[in-house]
Amino acid sequence: MTSLYFDRGKGERYRSLGCFPCTFPVQSTAKNVKEIIEELKTGKFANIAERSGRAQDAEDGGGLETLRKDGYM
Repeated sequence: MTSLYFDRGKGERYRSLGCFPCTFPVQSTAKNVKEIIEELKTGKFANIAERSGRAQDAEDGGGLETLRKDGYM
């Protein structure tokens, strides 16, 4: 696993890696897999999908995320 998924002292990490327009860091202090899992279960990302915040979703009003939530993906 790449270190981009973990906070390296700046208080941010990447939840998802992709092309430049789709990939943004999130505020997180998770420094290992265990902390990421805990954050997903009980933290601020517990009810936020991994795709949330991607530029392409903003452009179409969150269409792909809506389809995923509705069970199409």
